[in-house]
Amino acid sequence: MRKVSYLSYNMTTADANTPDGIVPVGRMFDFIGDVETEEMILVDGDESLCLGYTGVQVYEDVYCGDMMEYKATLTHIGNTSRDCHIQVYKLATPAERAGKTDAKTGDMVWFDDPVLCAEGNVRLVVKKHLQRGEQPDGAVKEPWAPLDDFPDAADAGKGEIVFRYRMSDRDVFYLGGVVNGARNITLSEDVAKRMMAKTFGNIGHVTQVKKVRLYEPCYAGDYLEYHARINAIADDKVVVEVRSYKYIDLPENPPFPSSIDVLPEPILCTCIQFEMETYK
Repeated sequence: MRKVSYLSYNMTTADANTPDGIVPVGRMFDFIGDVETEEMILVDGDESLCLGYTGVQVYEDVYCGDMMEYKATLTHIGNTSRDCHIQVYKLATPAERAGKTDAKTGDMVWFDDPVLCAEGNVRLVVKKHLQRGEQPDGAVKEPWAPLDDFPDAADAGKGEIVFRYRMSDRDVFYLGGVVNGARNITLSEDVAKRMMAKTFGNIGHVTQVKKVRLYEPCYAGDYLEYHARINAIADDKVVVEVRSYKYIDLPENPPFPSSIDVLPEPILCTCIQFEMETYK
C-alpha cells in the first residue's frame, strides 16, 4: 500500500473565476478530494466519507496556466477514521506571471523546488463493513515496454514526466459514463506540455499528431497515470510520446456502492505521439 498519493493538473481558463485568472480555493478542493480518496482506496478499497478539514493554510494564489500537483500523505489509521495531510504544490507558472518582461508566448518557469501553495489536514471515515483491506499500490512497473504498434519507439526516449488524474463526470461524453477518446488526447497533450516546459522552458504547440492508439475505454471514477518522454529532437521539432495507464477502476459488480478496485496490473489505455515545437 502506498502511503502517499499524487494527482496532477494544468489549470485552465475554465478553472479561474476572476479577471486576473485566479483559481478559487474551492476548485483546488476538487483535486484535494480526489487525491485523499485515492489514498483511502489504497487503504480500504473504498471511496470513504470526508468528515472535514482542519488547519488549512493558503500561502500562494493559483492562476490559470499554473501546473499543479496535489499530495495526500496518510498519517493515522483508526478503527474507522483515517487522517491525511494534504499539500498543494505549484510546479511551474507562466514566465510573464513570474516577472519575466521579455517572455514570449508559451514561456514557463519550472521551479527547481515546487512551491507549496496550501496545506492542511483531513479526516475521513470508512465504516467497518466497507473496509475491504489493503489494496495493491497501483504502480506502473514498465511504462515503456515495447509496443507492436510503435516499433520505432522501442529504444527511444529521454526524460520522463508522470501525471496522475481521476476521470469525473466532467470528462464523460457518452452514455454509460464513458470518457471520449478526445478527452484522453487532451490530457495527454497537457502531459506533453509539461515535458516541454520542464525541458525547454516553453509549453510549445502541436504541429502534428503522428500516431494515436486507443486500447482501453475509460470511465468516470477511473484513476489514470500518464507517462511522457521525448523520443526525438530534429531541427526545431520535438517528438513526445505519452502513454496512459488505468490503475484504479470501478468494479463491474462492487460489493458495496462505494467499493473501488486497485488493479494489480495497470492497463494501457492510450499511446500518442505528438510532434511539437516551441513558440518563437
